Amino acid sequence: MTATANRLQRFTLSKRPWAVPAIITATVVTAAVAVPVFADADSELPEKSPAEVLASVAQAHEVPFAGTVVHSADLGFPELPVSGGDVSPLSLLAGATTARIWYSDPSSFRVALHGDLSETDVIVNDDELWYWNSEENTVRHHEGSLWPGEGDPDESGAGFATPGAALSNEAMAGLFLAWLTPTSDVSVDGTASVAGRAAYELVIRPDDERSLVDSVRLAVDGEHGVPLRIQVLAADGGDPAVEIGFTSVTFTEPEASVYEFTPPAGATVEEFDVEQWWSDKHAPQHDEDPFTAMDDIEVDVSEDGWASVITITGIEMADVTGQLEELTGGQGQGELGDLTGILDAFLNDMERVEGPYGSGVGFTSRLFSVLWLDDGRMLIGAVDLDVLEEAAA
Repeated sequence: MTATANRLQRFTLSKRPWAVPAIITATVVTAAVAVPVFADADSELPEKSPAEVLASVAQAHEVPFAGTVVHSADLGFPELPVSGGDVSPLSLLAGATTARIWYSDPSSFRVALHGDLSETDVIVNDDELWYWNSEENTVRHHEGSLWPGEGDPDESGAGFATPGAALSNEAMAGLFLAWLTPTSDVSVDGTASVAGRAAYELVIRPDDERSLVDSVRLAVDGEHGVPLRIQVLAADGGDPAVEIGFTSVTFTEPEASVYEFTPPAGATVEEFDVEQWWSDKHAPQHDEDPFTAMDDIEVDVSEDGWASVITITGIEMADVTGQLEELTGGQGQGELGDLTGILDAFLNDMERVEGPYGSGVGFTSRLFSVLWLDDGRMLIGAVDLDVLEEAAA
């Protein structure tokens, strides 16, 4: 199986529901700022420095809340076999998705993803995890440590409970700032109101005109430091290409009953062990393992900031379709969604291209372009197609 199909399988939501905190952490990382933050004249928010705003975000994991989050995407993709009522991860590529979130602390939270006639829940309560898919009436359950190596200093980062625990919030702000500013123009656009909450609005803008990304905007609650909304704006203007934000939120401790779960009558319940799953995923590959094709894949990333180009070598177009069919049992549909249908939609929308680099197909969306060459190279970047063609030559 190709590395592409393998990675798709490894990121299946139902196999990694405990990755939700990592997603929240990734959002927090984007909040680094480089210039002073000033509240609008008509806002009651006090003035804060970039370090103070970022420090409040870093402490937001201590703030309990409950709210409704809406995700929307307008990436300029061709029509895909997904809908707003689809709760598969690939449905996030188009349309809108609604989720209800309850959060007490990093060890107690619940996410309910709503479809038209279905619901998918991830419930973490101390050392117990539940995953429920109402459409299939399937339940996965785990009891025990959720993080491999937790409590083992050799495995969990010299004994610190969480990554970055050895650093102060101010130190982390400085590190993020040092990483971000060489390639970005970072500013503050006053304040915003999100879900009825006053928030500081931080703006990160690429300093390379070749980037298809115009800016990333993060709204941070002025009182609690919780990220309330993130928007990715495309250089072509218009509505955000990607937006995730609260439509309603309350900063109160959720009821304990929210984290209680009893499998519905008739549900298929599967017990699984996180540490065993982790060990299996990182065990040495055997000759008969279909994922050994990963050894033939090479990845190179140019160092051009927001205009960087990722070059993946060893992806044969004919192989990918076959591997996806194998992954989905020949049905095209997987837990991620209609993989083969989505791939076909992209391939049908791609234009034939040729040049000094050879020949292949290319595609440009609002935020990124893809160049897939007949020689097995795939180039991806947040740039126009001609930049990828130049890199491929």
